[in-house]
Amino acid sequence: MKIVKKIIGIILALLLLLSGIAHFMNPEFYFPLIPDYFPKPIINHLAGIVEILLGIGVFIPSLRKKALFGIFILMIIFLPIHILDALKENPAIGTKTVALVRIAIQLVLIYLPWFAMKE
Repeated sequence: MKIVKKIIGIILALLLLLSGIAHFMNPEFYFPLIPDYFPKPIINHLAGIVEILLGIGVFIPSLRKKALFGIFILMIIFLPIHILDALKENPAIGTKTVALVRIAIQLVLIYLPWFAMKE
């Protein structure tokens, strides 16, 4: 089971690294998901930096559990954004069905780091 948890951690780290980089390469993709009352460029860049740092942290043995816990918290923070988007008449990314699927995926992304950090 330990190897499965390590593999899940590596997969999560790579997903966060790629997503974090995407925040800088294609920020406009994320802007519709950020509520209008936030400064979109700043929030986007902060999210990208946090994702990159957490992704790197998973690869540092002394930081692995803390980084996985950080990913767990970040995914919880992102959940309301996906819920609010699904409640819109026209979700930011795709259809209402796609928005609902994103919520389901987000729930999995909340569980996986929690599972991976428990050894």
